[in-house]
Amino acid sequence: MLRSILAALALTACVSTPQPEPASVGRFYHYLRSNQDGSEPEHIYHYRASETRLEVGKMVSHCTNAAFVTAELDPMSRQPREIVGGRLGRDLAQESFAWLIYNPESRRLHARVPAADIDAGVTVDGEPWMLYDFDLADFNALHAARPPPQADFRFAVALIWLEEGAASPFRNLGWANARFAATELHRGRQALRFEVSGGLSGQLWLDAEEGHVLEARFAEPNHAEYRDFRLVLQSAEDDGAASWLATRAAHWEGCP
Repeated sequence: MLRSILAALALTACVSTPQPEPASVGRFYHYLRSNQDGSEPEHIYHYRASETRLEVGKMVSHCTNAAFVTAELDPMSRQPREIVGGRLGRDLAQESFAWLIYNPESRRLHARVPAADIDAGVTVDGEPWMLYDFDLADFNALHAARPPPQADFRFAVALIWLEEGAASPFRNLGWANARFAATELHRGRQALRFEVSGGLSGQLWLDAEEGHVLEARFAEPNHAEYRDFRLVLQSAEDDGAASWLATRAAHWEGCP
C-alpha cells in the first residue's frame, strides 16, 4: 500500500511540475544584414517571444517603413507552421498583409497576399527547411540554445522573390549542404565554421556553445536590391522583451 501511495505521489509531482521553457525563450538578437562589401545595411532583430512564437523586425533607418514579421513554430519540430508578414505600426504592433502556411505532410508552403493578388505555393525538398528571406530567424529557432554538433548537416531552402510577371512568388533553392570545416575564434567567440554549398554557397559560423548564427556569408541574395548576402551578429541578450519593445519604440520616436 505504501509503495502505491508513493508511486501515485511521484506521478502527481511529474504531472503538476511546470516544465522549464527552452533556453532560447526571451532571447533577443540584433544582426546587421548587407551585401558582403557592407553596402545596403539593414538592422535585423530576432526575438523569441515564447516556445512557439518568433518575432522579427527589419529596419533600415529611423522613421522609415519597417518590416515586422512573426512566426508560429511547431513545438516538436521547431519549424514554422505559419509566418505572417507585416509592417511595424506607429502603435508598435504588427500591421499584417501576408500569410504563409506550411503543411508538413505535403511539405507545401502556401502564401496569400491579398493586396498583391498572390495566392500560390511551393513544395520544399524536405525538413528541416528555411525561408531565406526570413534572415535566418527560423534557422536560429531550430539551432539556438544548444551546442551545435561538429558534423555535416543540410537544410532545404525556399525564397520569396517577387518579380513582375512571374508565375509564382516562390523559388525553391533546394538543399543547402553545410560541411563542418573547423573550430575557430570568430568575432570574439568560439565558433564552428561550415562551408555551405548547393542551394546556398558560402560560409556559416555558429556559436560553439549556444548554436546561434554569428555570421553568414552567401553568394545568393535574399532580396532583389542585394547582390549577395552577409548577416553579422551585433549583440545577443536574455530576457530581451524590454529591449525589443524599446527598439520598436525608438524607430518611430520623434517622427513626423
